[in-house]
Amino acid sequence: MVMAIIYTIVGEYDLAIDELEYALSIPAWCSSEYLMADPIFEPLYDNPRFIALIGKYRVFGLAN
Repeated sequence: MVMAIIYTIVGEYDLAIDELEYALSIPAWCSSEYLMADPIFEPLYDNPRFIALIGKYRVFGLAN
């Protein structure tokens, strides 16, 4: 998860999304709702891969 934050900050969005995919695929505290609430990931909000990732791991139907 830390690498996803670093990749997002430096503009390596595809690498950030790869890390987020892994983080969401394992049992952990990370959730799609958390990603949508954390402003650090705001640069990813319009990325089609990020949107698909959020949809895939949506828990409560809150992340649109």
